[in-house]
Amino acid sequence: MHIVSRVAIVLSIATFLEVKPSSAVSPETIQSVVSVLPVWPGRPVRDGELPNQAAPEGSGVAIAEEGLIATAWHVVKPAVRIDVRLSDGRELPATLVGQDEASDIALLRIGVDLPLFDLAPRPELADPACLIGNTYGLGISISCGVVSALDVSHAGFNPVEDFLQTDAAANPGSSGGALIDEEGRLLGMMSAIFASDADANIGVNFAVSAPLLLRVVDDLADDGEVDYVEAGWRLESLARHERSETVGARVLELDKTGAAMQAGIAVGDVITRIGDRRILDPRDAIGALALIKRGELATTSFERDRQPGEAILSFSGSQSVVLEDEVTVDGADRDCRYSPPVCAVRQAVFPIESFDPIASAVRIDRDLLVTNRHVIGDRDGATVHTPAGLRRAKVIPSAYRGDLALLHVEGLPNDGLVLSTDLDLGDVLEAEQYFAVGADIAKQEIRVFAPGGLILGPADHAKRGRLHVQAVMQPGVSGGALVDQNGQLVGIAVGGGEGRYEALPMTAVSELLAERDAKDAEVVQRELGDALVRCASAIDTMRNASRDQRPDMPLIEALVSDCGAAENAGQYLEAGRTLALVGRIDDAIALHSAAVVEAPHSINARLSLLVSLQLGGRFQDMLPHAKWLSKLLPEDPQAQRFAIQSGIWGGDRELADMAYGRLLQADPRQAQAAKRFIDQPPPAPQPQ
Repeated sequence: MHIVSRVAIVLSIATFLEVKPSSAVSPETIQSVVSVLPVWPGRPVRDGELPNQAAPEGSGVAIAEEGLIATAWHVVKPAVRIDVRLSDGRELPATLVGQDEASDIALLRIGVDLPLFDLAPRPELADPACLIGNTYGLGISISCGVVSALDVSHAGFNPVEDFLQTDAAANPGSSGGALIDEEGRLLGMMSAIFASDADANIGVNFAVSAPLLLRVVDDLADDGEVDYVEAGWRLESLARHERSETVGARVLELDKTGAAMQAGIAVGDVITRIGDRRILDPRDAIGALALIKRGELATTSFERDRQPGEAILSFSGSQSVVLEDEVTVDGADRDCRYSPPVCAVRQAVFPIESFDPIASAVRIDRDLLVTNRHVIGDRDGATVHTPAGLRRAKVIPSAYRGDLALLHVEGLPNDGLVLSTDLDLGDVLEAEQYFAVGADIAKQEIRVFAPGGLILGPADHAKRGRLHVQAVMQPGVSGGALVDQNGQLVGIAVGGGEGRYEALPMTAVSELLAERDAKDAEVVQRELGDALVRCASAIDTMRNASRDQRPDMPLIEALVSDCGAAENAGQYLEAGRTLALVGRIDDAIALHSAAVVEAPHSINARLSLLVSLQLGGRFQDMLPHAKWLSKLLPEDPQAQRFAIQSGIWGGDRELADMAYGRLLQADPRQAQAAKRFIDQPPPAPQPQ
């Protein structure tokens, strides 16, 4: 979710790797991608302009003979009619053959056959990739980049994910477009993007892999539905201390008639690989099994008492299921597949509207909710969505200066769940898994998102330190609950991205409650809220300015002062990225440094600071942050590239050599290029 993170990746890859430019794309290739024109109820069709209320357009890929077109289900889901515009300008009606909500894939049929893509072999990291799609509804266009990551199953967009990540620019309208390699062969279909507040591309984009796309399309073309095989197990993530020795997903329960037990898998086994796919947690197992069809076999590797083993799962007679949620674990009802205590937390979380149009709030007393300050801004209240209808909540001023706000609301369910705020921080850090519970904007409901382990607890010296977890959060979850596997409230969700998410711990909620009686409570509430809104306005204004328009100095100065006064780590990061894009590197460094001071254990804050320091040519200043990241993330190639760069250009050869050793273990291909960089370093780039 970080604009400047892409700058870092591009700089690093450009330094280490000589990426071959993509070959020219042939006219036949363009003909294989179409514009998808859904007609939504109550939304006019776009007719040469871009009105905000017009039905959005999308893209589609010719996927099989008989006029079959694959697209993203979210593009056409609300449509009452679907048209398709070909590359030659013709517009044809399309019929919906079938859809699979779990993978966000829909299959359409039109009355003509189009040229089909050849399939690409499995790509490698940093291979060139191009996206062909109907960006912003302006017609088919092409953007190019590289393959940033493989086998991504933790993005949190869909219950079933087998994504390729790319930095090829994707924007609204790109969904359903084709991701191709340098020879014009199909790598996958664009499905999701992480976007900035301006809804613009930031270089973190996801395409459904071609194997999953074809597997789903095959089923949809057959009978309009997709059957996913079930191994008959319930898996859990390993605890943090266990991951120092092995990675995988532990088997908690087995169905006696399931494929796993029949193959000899036992409770307690740690699943490490399914087919060619490494298994790091239960989400990876879902992605791997999604590629397998009924009647097929899957070689499964596991560890039992630290000894390796192998089993062949046979799905010839196993019962298939249609996945409707994100994981296959036990739950209290069909809408929530987690444990009953975790699922019950949904009763204590409410969607709210305030400065943020949609966010979440957590019930901590009969008539008290807690949410994020950035959700409330300078407003004196919020609208709360309850089972009995809308309720008006009033902000209770507090002198607490972190990203929390307190709301008083009457009319909440008398028998509804109230979450305790008494959990000790030590107990919080001992949890095996964490779950974010909050508003799902797409589904318009309170949802339990995919779980994850602890990355780091709050830094000891940070006044407003945070919990850093892998539990998935999405827009709308801000202000929601972070709970442990027993459904106990451990923190209030703040946000994050790229597999790293943050929450304010229960100690912060206690401070928020205690500071209600402070004499300056109303002053603090007003000053921070006003600064936050001014900061957000300045960021939006600069982002919406024309690329050719030079931002005026008063606006830049206002952004620096207002975002600094907001005392909000998230806004420090957003403002810093915006300033870096217009060349105000020193100001970006100052704000990113402030974010690191507030949340020293935030990996995303450290990465943003490293990028701005790199752009400013301050390689010696990068050293302590790069060293911290290199040690914390030994298997992360990006962290090791930062350490190598700052070590060589900042004068710490020992750090560079240590990071090279870690990169050699994590990604031998990138390590080869890094070795050339270490042995024959180019001149350090000049500050921008």
